[in-house]
Amino acid sequence: MNVSTKLAPKFLLGCVAIAALLPLLAMQDPQGAQSTQISKSDPFHQESTWSFTVLQYTNSRGDVVEVPARNIAKLWLLKDEDGDLRMEILYQNRDYSSLAIRDFSVIRSSAAAVAVDVPIVRATISAMAFPEMK
Repeated sequence: MNVSTKLAPKFLLGCVAIAALLPLLAMQDPQGAQSTQISKSDPFHQESTWSFTVLQYTNSRGDVVEVPARNIAKLWLLKDEDGDLRMEILYQNRDYSSLAIRDFSVIRSSAAAVAVDVPIVRATISAMAFPEMK
């Protein structure tokens, strides 16, 4: 067996891995989604990716709402000048919600669902994090 025959399976495995990642790379921030109002010097500011199955939040009326993580493309957790919480959700289907919330919970594992990675931005903000709808 020569060297090229030994490397061929590794090369194909690498190609399969890259092909599997292409849809994830295409799922970047939608055009027009800018975070210009979010200050990088804000000590509350943090950007990360969380792996979870369900997002639960309590809306301003006191209702508990559950959103499957598989439906969320990006999530902003925002604290306004008064310390009140806002949540902005960009859904996989490109719908968008801006919500005043009392509290929220992230359910990391569930027997009924598989955890998915969701980009999260936490910041202090005085305007919408997703200002343009295209």
